[in-house]
Amino acid sequence: MTKIILLAGLLTILSACNGKSPSHSTNQDQPSSTTILPKDRFELDGHFYTLKFPKDGLKEGKAYKLLFVFHGSGGTDTKMQRVLRLEELSDDYIVVYPKSKEEEWDEGCECNIAYRLGAKDVQFITNLIEKLHQDYNLLAGENYVVGFSQGGLFSQNMLCKHSELIRAAATVAAPMSVQLYESCQISHPSNYILIQGTYDAVLPYNGRESGVFALKSAEAAIKLFARQNLKEPEIASETTSNGVTELVFSDNSGIVNKLVTIHGGNHTWSFKGYKTSEKLIEFFNQSSAFQLPESSSLYSLGTGNYHVRTLGQKNEKGDVVILSGANKFFHSDSAWASLVQPLLAEHARVHVIDRLGNAWSSNIEEPSFKQLAEDLPELLGLLGSQKVTFLSFANSNLATLMYLNHPNPEIEVKGMVWADPDILLPHSIMQYQSGAVAGLRKYKSEYIKHVSEGNWTEKSVERIAIERAEVAELIPSSHQDKMDWVYYDKVTDLRLDVAKQVIRIKEMMNYHDDLNLAEPLQYNINVPISVIDSDFERLDIANATEEEKPGLIKWQQEGTQWSKEIANKTQGKYYELKNASHQVFFEHPDAVVKATLEVLERND
Repeated sequence: MTKIILLAGLLTILSACNGKSPSHSTNQDQPSSTTILPKDRFELDGHFYTLKFPKDGLKEGKAYKLLFVFHGSGGTDTKMQRVLRLEELSDDYIVVYPKSKEEEWDEGCECNIAYRLGAKDVQFITNLIEKLHQDYNLLAGENYVVGFSQGGLFSQNMLCKHSELIRAAATVAAPMSVQLYESCQISHPSNYILIQGTYDAVLPYNGRESGVFALKSAEAAIKLFARQNLKEPEIASETTSNGVTELVFSDNSGIVNKLVTIHGGNHTWSFKGYKTSEKLIEFFNQSSAFQLPESSSLYSLGTGNYHVRTLGQKNEKGDVVILSGANKFFHSDSAWASLVQPLLAEHARVHVIDRLGNAWSSNIEEPSFKQLAEDLPELLGLLGSQKVTFLSFANSNLATLMYLNHPNPEIEVKGMVWADPDILLPHSIMQYQSGAVAGLRKYKSEYIKHVSEGNWTEKSVERIAIERAEVAELIPSSHQDKMDWVYYDKVTDLRLDVAKQVIRIKEMMNYHDDLNLAEPLQYNINVPISVIDSDFERLDIANATEEEKPGLIKWQQEGTQWSKEIANKTQGKYYELKNASHQVFFEHPDAVVKATLEVLERND
């Protein structure tokens, strides 16, 4: 409680909005021409700003979001940072604390000292956005602004004038000036949240009708933004709990505009029972085009952003890298690692990587295992891996073979575990390249057009439901509590995106070429490979026509023999699973973990 009171007191001192600022705070943090700036404080266009990274520093290659925090009248960037420290609440944001040119921001009312002196604060921020996107690895379009008190009015001004640059904006302890209310024009729909106490005596919650600094009420402000940001604004909900009312406007676009009313709250940042900083980060995360789960990050390469989920702690044994392959519906993403990754993370640091076009990874025009293999050397370097053990499911063994052909020389591959890998013998390759793959390749443009029009969405919904039910049945009772259903559902929901569906069929088309590329590489393996071999083919054989059965039986038989030979000649191990499904990551997680740890723990 003491901490909250001190925070409120300090921020109230910093605010002094739309009135005469305290004389002692006007210029005390303004550097002179001979001042040597601290290493985290910079100058641009005669303006100053403090730049802060996540508490663990920047990770090479990781792509970040950009968050601006605007102080109140008479405040400074350094004071705002010392009080809020928003950079410590998330690993996903680079946080900027700018300082207004004058003691107030040019908030858009055209009525204060900053406007009269030509501060050009808006131009400063737009220039700074451009500069920081050049200097740092930032996600395009992922810019966020929040302001306290008079800085909150400035955040509204930024949204009104440059909504094309802002994914979401927030205002704390400020309604809206009448002048900006009348001139505001949102050009690009954005998310917005206004948080204010009803007992605010500095910038009243219900507005101020007269005077130079006339204000609209908080409710009028949120309704204006909702009208301009939403096509058909609807009140999705109005809830009150513990003295906090949330009035939410939304439409089917996914944009949200929200008023948070703190009943009895004063002119301050944090309120009793409401953690403003945490709530804002949550709102910004929900507003993002990249709503990544906890422990997930995007790493930028020239070809796009790769989604990597990392669990566990780094140790001398090295990292486990999980690559997903296709099931019977050709879904092929990190959802398949939702059980084995947490289990393996009890022993090592474990990365699961989504190929471009899958989950939160960037979309790509021509998706393939070949592209992943080409990007893996750089990506593993960005992840800081020094030793790796690959765990691949289904046809992702193709990517591991391609990687071995052109590895990162600075990274030791201790070995690999292939779970139900593609069998690289002529008859099996013919099986993989026929059927659906051949049909898609034959009518490539027609299928792409058909799927692009959303014609696969309904069937995708059905298949995702079938998969989920099957997975739930397969997981052993002893591991039900380890299954990360939240993560699984987040990933599988992304499969309904039409662009992802198009990428999936393109990946099936290009699978034909991936097989041809990988086939000769099986003769140059220089690391131990253990193979987990289920007999899932029996299910296909049972459902096949009499004409199809001989080919499927041969596929199963040569698969068993080939898998044994690969394990034997590379000094790996062969694990046979009887009466098993193809989803061995879920049905036999202990076998997968055991096989992986045996490779991971090999002596160098």
